[in-house]
Amino acid sequence: MSKKIITNKQNIILTLLLTFRFLNSKQIQQFLNHKDHRRINGWLKDLTEKGYIERDFKPVYGNLTKPAVFNLSPTGRKYIRETYDDVSRKYLTKLREDDIRSKGFRIKCQVLADFYLAYFSEDIKRNLEEIKDYLLNGAEIENDKLQFFTSLFYEDIAWILLPRLKPDGYMHEVIKGKTIHSVVYILDAYIPRLMLRYFLKNIFTSLDEEYWENDDIQNLQIYVICPNNMVIIYLRRALKPYFERYYGKTLLFHFATRNQVYKKLKTKSEKTGWITISSEDEFND
Repeated sequence: MSKKIITNKQNIILTLLLTFRFLNSKQIQQFLNHKDHRRINGWLKDLTEKGYIERDFKPVYGNLTKPAVFNLSPTGRKYIRETYDDVSRKYLTKLREDDIRSKGFRIKCQVLADFYLAYFSEDIKRNLEEIKDYLLNGAEIENDKLQFFTSLFYEDIAWILLPRLKPDGYMHEVIKGKTIHSVVYILDAYIPRLMLRYFLKNIFTSLDEEYWENDDIQNLQIYVICPNNMVIIYLRRALKPYFERYYGKTLLFHFATRNQVYKKLKTKSEKTGWITISSEDEFND
């Protein structure tokens, strides 16, 4: 069988799908910073025909512009495994089930990509090269810049809370010798209140049970991207009793809706409108 040759741009597409798992064609175009969507669609069509990626497109009546969603196929995962020496085998094993993942999970991956595109767009080209380097040599924490990681790289990051918190995304930054740990969560569209309570309980239980408050830590920031404002209102109220019993390092929750993040990405606005609640705040009865 003849070798299936792919271009450098197509290699980047496979790397992006490895990192975020599910991306739509518009997001891939934004990551590649390419103006011609026809060229992007051509690369995606070629990768699909060669068996490297799988395409999910379910047309909605009256909506012909909905972009197709892509993820790695078994052949694509094999290509990644043979190309990158340090890619997590455990992570690749999880990807075996991606063809049967729920619609909610696929949307969550795309929302995380929107978050990344909204806040790291100026450094995308450099960051893509760093992702390739991480896959070859392992991810490394650098103290001179803000870094963003998906769960692809969690095995390389020696932060004790990551296995317990299991965020959708993780950010690391050092300012004046003090470390800021930030985690990102994307909540499901129809998440029940019972799961919202469990979500908060797991966070505070993890903070209580693990010794994470080193002297060099400035604070922990938790970004929660919610499906709507009603979820934000509920979480703000539910946080109060937890904060009343919390006495650790400064803890900040930031809430925004999916639409707010997408609007920032679309309009290139400097503001998102995050609602921030700090453990340092005073809560009135």
